Amino acid sequence: MSILQVHDVSVDLPTEDGVVHAVQHVSFDVDKGEVFGIVGESGSGKSVLTQAITGLMPGAEVHGTAVFDGVDLLKATPRQLRSMRGNKIGMIFQDPLSSLHPYFTIGSQIVEVIRTHEPKTSRDDAKARAIEMLEMVGIKNADKRFGDYPHQFSGGMRQRVMIAMALVLRPEIIIADEPTTALDVTIQKQVLDVLRDMSDKLGTTVVMISHDLTLLGSFADRAMVMYAGHQLEMGPVSALFSRPAHPYTLGLLHSSPDAENDRKRLTPIEGRMPSLLDIPVGCVFAPRCPNATDRCGLTAPPRRTLSDGVTVSCWRRADPTPAEAKPEIDEFVLQRARDRAEEQAAAKDAAANGTEEWPLDKNAPIALVEDLHLTYNAGTRKAVEVLKGIDLTVNRGDSIGLVGESGCGKTTLARVIAGLLPATSGKVMLLGQDNSTVSRAEWREQRRHVQLVFQDPYGSLNPRRRVGSIIGEPIRIQHHWSGNRLKKRVQELMELVGLNPEHYNRYPGEFSGGQRQRIGIARALALDPELIIFDEPVSALDVSIQAQILNLIQDLQDAFGYTYLFISHDLAVVRHVCSRVVVIENGRIVERGDTERIYDAPQAPFTKRLLAASIRAVPPESQETAHRTLVKEVVA
Repeated sequence: MSILQVHDVSVDLPTEDGVVHAVQHVSFDVDKGEVFGIVGESGSGKSVLTQAITGLMPGAEVHGTAVFDGVDLLKATPRQLRSMRGNKIGMIFQDPLSSLHPYFTIGSQIVEVIRTHEPKTSRDDAKARAIEMLEMVGIKNADKRFGDYPHQFSGGMRQRVMIAMALVLRPEIIIADEPTTALDVTIQKQVLDVLRDMSDKLGTTVVMISHDLTLLGSFADRAMVMYAGHQLEMGPVSALFSRPAHPYTLGLLHSSPDAENDRKRLTPIEGRMPSLLDIPVGCVFAPRCPNATDRCGLTAPPRRTLSDGVTVSCWRRADPTPAEAKPEIDEFVLQRARDRAEEQAAAKDAAANGTEEWPLDKNAPIALVEDLHLTYNAGTRKAVEVLKGIDLTVNRGDSIGLVGESGCGKTTLARVIAGLLPATSGKVMLLGQDNSTVSRAEWREQRRHVQLVFQDPYGSLNPRRRVGSIIGEPIRIQHHWSGNRLKKRVQELMELVGLNPEHYNRYPGEFSGGQRQRIGIARALALDPELIIFDEPVSALDVSIQAQILNLIQDLQDAFGYTYLFISHDLAVVRHVCSRVVVIENGRIVERGDTERIYDAPQAPFTKRLLAASIRAVPPESQETAHRTLVKEVVA
């Protein structure tokens, strides 16, 4: 029995540039007690669709019908929608920190939800219900944590609070908008388990929005694939995994590290999503589709219904074929790598002949850490020990993954190695020199050889500076280059990371998220560093763009022999970049070794938990999918 019936819904958003056709003619039903997934890249219209049908997009022009509990939500009055939101429809948003009010305790915010919809409920009864729900979603000592503020909880705990707030009124349906994107894989698994448990125990219907199809594969019953506001495929997740009918669905699977268990190259979806200011003619995915024909770009595809419950909008009747995995670097980059090797060999020969000083000991490890401790002193409060006796050697050409949950000390360790934070005790040797004894002049020289690529490609670039200036700044400061010489080097770096050198004068806002991360990588490569530290460089990106960046990082190391420290909480991502893995738990290294050994035979209990959370079970193929046939075809 369907609890939500969405039919032919379109959403248009008026903007200064014109009308954005964010959602076009989407139809789906959600059964009572079902876990239904909506998947697609950023900008595909997933969040716009769900927010529009629940009345959370004022100013949007919404057409079609969305019937819930016998009421068309698109025709409901604001008062009707307010009474249904929270009471019958619960919402879990992507960012729990901005969704919870920082000035109020988490308990008071949950109590407010109860008393707003049930004004006759006493404050004591509301508090008891809030504590009960907090315990149900896994908040330990809920009665004591009731009076804590949001900033006193970790990201995973805040998301649990959001789930408790959404479930406390026992709504019939929960809409979860990317609820696990910013969480550690272990916390992510816990949050999904809580939602699944609520669905099983309370019969709650869950609509889950995600950009990661493999995540939905281990969680949802059915899923709908969206792209550029259009519905491309829908059906049981077992069918979408085992036999995707649309090339875009297949592309999402091959872009994900979870889909490749043997360290083969990932196959990203080439190209960019089209502008939604103009409704495209023909298939919206045709410009990026490896299986496209001339007809695909001229005429909208029919919607076919298959015998295993899958519906797909595509001209192709046979199963789609995967795109070929291409290298992210070209002959220009390889030639630059050969030039770099010759320059280093010449410099080393000059140093050996005594005609020139060789600044670095090429036989020494890039970084050597011995018994490293770091403690933060918080004034009158108890000091917090972040790093607790770390020993680590980073050799030239290494690619080491630092893996662990948020707050375990991964980024702190990397910043100590880079000299950005002073150690409390222990020794850090960087490029053969002790960080605690280098002079100011020596430190300025050392800094050229260690560069960082940050997690957020949006926040790490100055939006008011042009890309050429951002990439060229390290060269201007360290080498005092300017004019055409600097411009030529910056454009060379842009070509190195797969950016168009002609876009030298553009601003960061004119680039996509994946292109912005390439800009960050180009800036890190500007000084030809000995060590590059990647701090969660792909966690904020769609899976298709993530695949491009992971391939690029691998290709650059293969060509230039760079040394990497790669920080991540996701072992599946690390596997595609790193030859060695160091697992950190609560400031201590609990396991280290070759990547394949860690994957095949983890020893530490924490590593086993982390790995179990990273690798998701792929739904098996059903008999119906194996022998699917065409049931119906409707021409658009």
